[in-house]
Amino acid sequence: MTRVFQQTDLDPCVDLFIATFVRPPWSEIWDRSVVRARLDQIIRTPLFYGVVVGGDVITGFALGFSEPWHEGTHFYLKEMCIDPDHQRQGLGTRLMDFLLTELTARDTRRVYLLTARGDMSEAFYSKIGFYTSPKMILMARRIEDCGA
Repeated sequence: MTRVFQQTDLDPCVDLFIATFVRPPWSEIWDRSVVRARLDQIIRTPLFYGVVVGGDVITGFALGFSEPWHEGTHFYLKEMCIDPDHQRQGLGTRLMDFLLTELTARDTRRVYLLTARGDMSEAFYSKIGFYTSPKMILMARRIEDCGA
């Protein structure tokens, strides 16, 4: 079952996030309070929208928010994950299809996201129609590089 995110989904999504990203290829250690604060901040963002997949147990989610833009509303997908034990079974595609259908009904013109270059996430998003934008780049700067 795929449906719209509800406030009561927050804690199960926190658990899923931690269980997903502790495993390879990410192998990241996340503190539960940090994940909860991160996802809570996303869902409290104005124009938040999220979807989940699963019945009694959530096996995937996608969370983000809309932004007004000169050429219509854009949606920024902030977090998405699928339980590693359920990956490569079509759940991610089903989740994104549901999200894109919902966003189309909301007159969203573009969806964008950040993901790691060259890993399975990039391959997944490419497979479902995302592309590397020729007009946009991600730039970063470490704070310790600021000379403070």
